[in-house]
Amino acid sequence: MFDILIIQNARYEGPAVLEELLSRDGFKTTTVLAKKEKIPSIDPRAIVILGAPESANDDLPYLNEELNLIRESVRRNIPILGICLGSQLIAKAFGASVYRGNKKEIGFYHDVEFDNMSDSKLFYGIKSPAMVFHWHGDTFELPSGAIRLAHSKDYENQAFKLRSAVGVQFHLEVDETTILLWLEKSKNELNAVPYINPEEIAKKIPENIGIIQNNMSVFYRNFKSEFNL
Repeated sequence: MFDILIIQNARYEGPAVLEELLSRDGFKTTTVLAKKEKIPSIDPRAIVILGAPESANDDLPYLNEELNLIRESVRRNIPILGICLGSQLIAKAFGASVYRGNKKEIGFYHDVEFDNMSDSKLFYGIKSPAMVFHWHGDTFELPSGAIRLAHSKDYENQAFKLRSAVGVQFHLEVDETTILLWLEKSKNELNAVPYINPEEIAKKIPENIGIIQNNMSVFYRNFKSEFNL
């Protein structure tokens, strides 16, 4: 029996700091590699859906399975946290458009501002504008009934809540090892984008990773409180 179901959509995009926080608090987790494994039918206390290079619009069997899981879990009031692709899947599951953004956001950004704090305390205690790590090119419209929780200069929707589902387009869960791995595995792709400098991103890790991990800890604590975990 486990408490938290983690759906990992890409080999190199694991839960990192989030898994450490869950383990520290005694939660039992199981991680499903979505491209290879079936989602178990056991009821978890909460679900985390991680990112991947794929688009939420890709007609892939495992992504379609996740869309169904999202809808059913929200119907049953099971908390879901979707990160990056996970957030876009939540939006799509409830009828919102997912589309290519005007520019890729990759690297450290100090520009995420929070909205509707009186409706949700998920980002309470994190300084706004917040330091986050971005790695996305797609974005989404808000589903009907969703509350926007964050925006940035280039993207109107960076986080939202819809009943028991929370979508966060940016990454707070990353650690240094994760970022360096992503940069290495995506080197050729990133070098083809004129406004992205992988070397500069790597140089900024020491000064920013502690801030992001502190923001992750605050968000994690708020998520537990918001959903009584």
